[in-house]
Amino acid sequence: MEEQELLVERDGAVEIITLNRPDKMNALTFNMVKGIARLMDEAQDDDSIRAVVLTGAGRAFSTGADLSGPSARQDVGTALGMRISTFSYSGMVTGIWSLEKPVICAVNGTAAGASCNLALSCDMVLAADTAKFIQVFVRRALIADAGGTYFVPRLVGLAKAKELMFLGEDIPAEKAEEIGLIYKAVPADKLMDETMELAHRLAKGPTRSIGMMKTMLNKSFDSDICSALDREAALQGIAVSTGDAVEGITSFLQKREPEFKGK
Repeated sequence: MEEQELLVERDGAVEIITLNRPDKMNALTFNMVKGIARLMDEAQDDDSIRAVVLTGAGRAFSTGADLSGPSARQDVGTALGMRISTFSYSGMVTGIWSLEKPVICAVNGTAAGASCNLALSCDMVLAADTAKFIQVFVRRALIADAGGTYFVPRLVGLAKAKELMFLGEDIPAEKAEEIGLIYKAVPADKLMDETMELAHRLAKGPTRSIGMMKTMLNKSFDSDICSALDREAALQGIAVSTGDAVEGITSFLQKREPEFKGK
């Protein structure tokens, strides 16, 4: 990866990943995509990380894939090159989707194309009130990628997803919140404060049970009620055996706030 294309910081139990190509509007390089996938794998194995925040440096979250210059695949204009480039998103998106810890996206500016869908793959999305979301693909005669055809209809419904993708219009943050595309639009100067407040709240929670609920919720649109009930029974049996469950029940009986350890 080129030096510092991704910045990684820690604030207690929260890991903060910043897309760091502000002079290029944080356009995603092949190595950035692979780097995000790697960081998700590492976060899964690191018990000291209990929540992850993803954001961008400068005035944009990211304008999508970097399709030109030395950062792009040289054969990106060919059918095979574009297919390989698109497949590279799989590890990044599934890494976020399958990480059994909450991932919060702080969208500080424009989120377009693959980067719009990168943001939407996160569990909760906050956006500056100056930000906008663009399913820009139709403007280039391309199809939505980075999981957009999966995430967007689940967030806003099929009819609205078709509107967003067929028209490719700019969606301001406040409208994105209104239609259920994101969790919350906030004043730009309060974005990181509110994001970190939420991240620390989640990081203080019962990480294992949050992770298991995330897994079940992510599968809910692809299963029937019997399968969902079976998963709930199986994972509840695991959840009740965790230290945090013992603490949750004990604190309830003792009439005090729980102190979860994420284990």
